[in-house]
Amino acid sequence: MPFLRLSRSLLPDKVSRVRSSRRRRRHTHKLLALAIVVAALAAIGGGSTLAYAAVKSGAEQLQAQLTTELQGGQIELEAGKTSLELANKGHDTYWATRAVEHFAAAKGKFLAAGSLADNSQLLKRLELLPSAGGMARSRHDAVRGISAMGVAVSQAGEDLAALDAELIKPSVAGTAGRTLLTVLDQTHTGLIQVRADFDRAQKAASQVDTRVVPSGQLGTFLKARDTIGAALAGLDEFERLFPVLKDVLGGNGARTYLIEQVNPAELRPGGGFIGTFSVIRADQGSLSLIRSGNSYELADPRPSPSQPGFIPLPDPMRDLIPQVSWSFVDSNLYPDFPSNATTALRFAQPRLGKIDAVISIDYYAVAKMLEITGPLAVPGYGRTVDGANFIGVVMGLELANSPVHKAILSVIAGPLMERISALPADRWPVLISELNGLAAARHIQAYFTNELVEMELIRVGWSGSFNPTASSDYMMAVESNIGGGKVNYFLSRHYTVTLTRIGNMLRHNVAVDLVNNQPYRYDMPTDYSAYGSLYAGENVSARSNNLRPARYGKLPPPAGAVMLEGWLPDVQCCGSRGQAVFEYETMWLTGATGHHDIYWQKQPGTVSDAVDVIWSDGFGHIFKTSGDLGQDRVITLTATGVTLTPGRPAQAALPSLSLG
Repeated sequence: MPFLRLSRSLLPDKVSRVRSSRRRRRHTHKLLALAIVVAALAAIGGGSTLAYAAVKSGAEQLQAQLTTELQGGQIELEAGKTSLELANKGHDTYWATRAVEHFAAAKGKFLAAGSLADNSQLLKRLELLPSAGGMARSRHDAVRGISAMGVAVSQAGEDLAALDAELIKPSVAGTAGRTLLTVLDQTHTGLIQVRADFDRAQKAASQVDTRVVPSGQLGTFLKARDTIGAALAGLDEFERLFPVLKDVLGGNGARTYLIEQVNPAELRPGGGFIGTFSVIRADQGSLSLIRSGNSYELADPRPSPSQPGFIPLPDPMRDLIPQVSWSFVDSNLYPDFPSNATTALRFAQPRLGKIDAVISIDYYAVAKMLEITGPLAVPGYGRTVDGANFIGVVMGLELANSPVHKAILSVIAGPLMERISALPADRWPVLISELNGLAAARHIQAYFTNELVEMELIRVGWSGSFNPTASSDYMMAVESNIGGGKVNYFLSRHYTVTLTRIGNMLRHNVAVDLVNNQPYRYDMPTDYSAYGSLYAGENVSARSNNLRPARYGKLPPPAGAVMLEGWLPDVQCCGSRGQAVFEYETMWLTGATGHHDIYWQKQPGTVSDAVDVIWSDGFGHIFKTSGDLGQDRVITLTATGVTLTPGRPAQAALPSLSLG
């Protein structure tokens, strides 16, 4: 999130005000000094020509001095902003030092402007006049408030630049570098003073009577005042996030995390088959790999139906393998990640010990992390993977039936975590931003047993929770590849959502067209044998679908939802097609807003399926729009059309230590 964004004209430009106000608004928007002169002359009752000339000359001289100081302060403030941006962009302490110098100079200029107004004998005399005193004092207060605001913002910039200079120092030789926890601790301490600076700036801005600020400058002042409020809101956000991040990074004691490395080529409701796993230890900001391997290590040996501990698989898997006990490898069969994670803990903790969190990442997440950390050599396999080739390398090995693909994932897990934990301070905001994108696309999901941490993950959109905005009209289509092949790597999917208003009801028809482009292989499954489910809000009626039902007990839908489900038609290889159709009705819910919204949650493990939406309003009008399901979407229906917009974003953020 931007830490602070200042307009180019934080403070009123006195020079332009002098020239433009007298030309364009001479009778309604007088300058500070000249307005006071007018009031004074009115109080004097005309006075002598000599008195008028003396007062006018003094007012113009004061105005020129104020203009010089305020304009000079603004120039230095902008130079400090630019230097601070260069320091952050280039990771260069030279520019951080220059920023400190510019902010200090700006502070001096703003202080000088306030001092000029406070020490002006002319102003003091005018403030004593019965008829002009109120006007003179209000304008004096405005100058004093603007000056104090400039001083406080300059001090905030100076403190940020000094903090930046510390944080972007080169890493100590022989260490893994500064960890995020170190950066957070230093930032948290440093931002205490920055917050005090902005509190002072906000207080000073509140003392400015906007009625005496010329209209040409009022917008600039209000924007600057609002920007200070936004900066304080950003600091509040960081204060909420800091204790959570500290706990996650092991700042309150070592934490152990189970990482599920899922394969989206074999799609499951939770994102893909859990092929491999890693166990990561977070301790005082350092991340270390303590174990990794094939996920069957956490499942086998599994009891048979006649043995103690046997747990029947839920449908749809029980249809195909009723003799296999439910285990860790098949723990992500729910549409929401908290349910998948708690199921994984149930199976994994007896073998691994206490686990503080379950984190699911797919191949797309690993590729993005490699983009950030750079290429990584795979020890013992003569390969180097990076963000561009990782998925191709792993899938090439997998399609060749080589066990090496799982070994590569296990081998790079540790070095990748070390690279991430050793990222310099200026790279962490970039990492968090990229992880936000992965979380929004549901390529990464996390569940923490610490309730405080889990609530924060829900708030910032990283939890993979069901129906994240608690929408009344909601849907989520989910597929589970049960056939065991890697067909999803070749499968294309297209949604056509037809929405028709019938009185006070809205009919939903969701058609899912599948094309299986996998070439024929004699040595592996190539037909798409999958189970489909569509989850909707609980207040639905007239439900139907064209799928074949399962035989055994099903996993219940999440609370507040209903489920339409069944076996998808088998889609054979080599370009064959199949279609699933779901249909149901909901209440028409425009209310006072005049529009009806449908929240559409994306399945983890998918990429960006094509979407067409057709809206028939019941009065003979038909509207259409197209897009993709690269992240959650919101379908909005109105009397004049239909839109498809992004759903709730993931929004974890670290403060950006700059003024813009």
